[in-house]
Amino acid sequence: MPASSPRISIIEAAYAVGGNAGAFSFWLLVVAALFTSFYSWRLIHLTFHGEPRPAAHGHDDHAAQDDHGHDHGSAYDHAHEAPNVMLVPLYVLAAGAVLAGAVFYGMFFHDVEHIEHFFAGAIVVDHEIIEAAHHVPLWTKWSATIAMIIGFVVAYVMYIRRPDLPGKLAAQNPGLYQFLLNKWYFDELYDAIFVRPALWIGRAFWKGFDDWLIDDKISEGLGRRVQNVTSWVTKLQSGYVYHYAFAMLIGVAALLTWAIAAGGLI
Repeated sequence: MPASSPRISIIEAAYAVGGNAGAFSFWLLVVAALFTSFYSWRLIHLTFHGEPRPAAHGHDDHAAQDDHGHDHGSAYDHAHEAPNVMLVPLYVLAAGAVLAGAVFYGMFFHDVEHIEHFFAGAIVVDHEIIEAAHHVPLWTKWSATIAMIIGFVVAYVMYIRRPDLPGKLAAQNPGLYQFLLNKWYFDELYDAIFVRPALWIGRAFWKGFDDWLIDDKISEGLGRRVQNVTSWVTKLQSGYVYHYAFAMLIGVAALLTWAIAAGGLI
């Protein structure tokens, strides 16, 4: 039986759920394991095996020289191991992956009491599913290992034995190739559904509410109205006495007219 690991435990638990949801989750996890194996081995093959590729900046594999004729070597001559600041976290992650799936398997998956005690209520522990996961068929336990082997073989054939095969497949299926190359157009879909509407709403509040209503109509608009009224009122203050006398006569006439119309002088 293959060594237990968190991924296999999740696959076993998905199969133990049963029904359409469990079967669907189980096969999705197996396919995910296959593709994980494929792109991981593809990365290894392209990095450490096969023929070196030219550097991305266009230089070939031969030694490059600067303007003074000094030989700096190719980009591959400068490859080196990562420093400890990157290696130590990788060591910790690798140790955790191995220990969690092997040494501490009982604490994380096998013994329900240990699982409940370790997570202390942080996650829901279903006793029936965990117990059923320990009794799934043998082929279910081997499914992730089989998927890993298939992914390794496909990556080896496509990038070691037949490195021309990926290009041929892409040429034969341009639509699918572009779809996968653009990550299922997820970024474009996210942009159309969330980013652009959010920008439109933000721009509407900015231009329509803030600039037009608050700044132009309320703040600056009221200020301009006050300036217009005060400029009109200041024109009445001419400084000539006869203008003020005329205004007083007009006022007296208006008061008399109002009093007569209201019957106050009758």
